[in-house]
Amino acid sequence: MRTLLPGRPRRDAGRVTLTAILPTFRATLPDPLRTSHWPARTETTTDDVLVAAVSMRRLADLAGTPCVHTAEQAPPPFRPPHWRPEDVTVAVASVLAVRRPRPGTVLVELDAVLPACAVLDQVRLIGRVSTAASARTYVTSPCDDGAEGPFHRLPAPLPADVRVGDLLCFPCAAVLRHRDVVGSTRAEAGR
Repeated sequence: MRTLLPGRPRRDAGRVTLTAILPTFRATLPDPLRTSHWPARTETTTDDVLVAAVSMRRLADLAGTPCVHTAEQAPPPFRPPHWRPEDVTVAVASVLAVRRPRPGTVLVELDAVLPACAVLDQVRLIGRVSTAASARTYVTSPCDDGAEGPFHRLPAPLPADVRVGDLLCFPCAAVLRHRDVVGSTRAEAGR
């Protein structure tokens, strides 16, 4: 049985990394990612995710948020003989609002609709380096009408100092178009 020290947050056994234990290492060492959820040739830096040498931070600068980038899926570690690569998408969203209702809990509102295929345990803060400890994070998006209700619990906690204007990057297990992540009210306003 696993015991917890008083006052210490519980960490998922699969997510115990050097940067989770000592968040100050994030200034020089990027958080690791599970490559099977990201497109092929995805690399991380301390403040960006590069997909086949395309910077997701720069993509957001050029295209605005929310934005998507589609690329070929990375091969699984043990590739079956019949495996064929599919296309997958990386989405970038901007933080619109942050609330902290109690210590250690962060509510983040995004400018993107979270698709059902989003792999939220791989979410990344891009655009700046944070050395703050991780916090339990819940995400809302303006047009949420999913079965989970208005909040989506992020399995991978974000740094506790997430703030308005931050960029979040996450992979999606399917091909998405821009209109799939833009809320219907925002799409109608753009007409």
